[in-house]
Amino acid sequence: MPAPDLPPPPNFRVDERPLHVHLHAKLTDPAAFAGAVVIVIDALRASVTITAALANGAAHVVPVLTVEEAIATKARMAGSGTQGGTGRPPPGPLPPGGGVVLGGERGGILIPGFDLDNSPRNYTRERVAGRTVIFTTSNGTAALLHARAAAEILVGSFANLSAVCDAVAHDPRPVHILCCGTRDELSLDDILPAGALVDRLTLAGRKLVADDSARVALMAWRGANASPGGLAAAMHQSRGGRNLAHQNLGADVDFCSKLDTVTVVPRFDPAAGHIILKLRPA
Repeated sequence: MPAPDLPPPPNFRVDERPLHVHLHAKLTDPAAFAGAVVIVIDALRASVTITAALANGAAHVVPVLTVEEAIATKARMAGSGTQGGTGRPPPGPLPPGGGVVLGGERGGILIPGFDLDNSPRNYTRERVAGRTVIFTTSNGTAALLHARAAAEILVGSFANLSAVCDAVAHDPRPVHILCCGTRDELSLDDILPAGALVDRLTLAGRKLVADDSARVALMAWRGANASPGGLAAAMHQSRGGRNLAHQNLGADVDFCSKLDTVTVVPRFDPAAGHIILKLRPA
């Protein structure tokens, strides 16, 4: 805690296209996101899974906080005859509940009774095209909902790094990069893609604010690329990477460590309660 008699801090306010990084959602006040663009990063694995689902034709991804809420939402949507919002029957055999798929994890593994886990490799076109994915994870979906006061909420990762950078590089609004972390702790696996975004966006002219979180992320990103084994090794050595290795899911770490495997940007609309693709300007 700082001394109670400290004078106000120096004014290092950045007014033109400021860029903020938050190393964990618990370190932020949701009200600070008002009027801003927030990029939510849960690199291992929710961000990549959401992006993969939409890239493979899912109509919507609906983020919810709890398993119970996910099950209740699926029952409600299935009962109303929802077919993923497309007006067409989804391809292939439907899972229970028609065009509604339950996806997510607790402790990194498939939730009993769910159709899919949190591995982006499982969200194939055959499984999700035309369907609505109701999705809950340990940290990622909570961070999305935490950012609901923002003017725009995007989902970022290494998988869609260039697409996210292109979407916000010249946006006049403040941009906040929000790392999800692992439970209540920081995770290097989220900080590394945050640093990659900082690297690209500062080159595009965005200005760092006084807080050092962005600089920490940038140094981690550059250090990982300069170290033996490079980025993939750093991701495997991270908190999230080690957790997945213990569950024999190292292939997911490799998948999530690859840059620019997709060109889409998921956009969360809190009012509608779902994530869809952000449309590119015509």
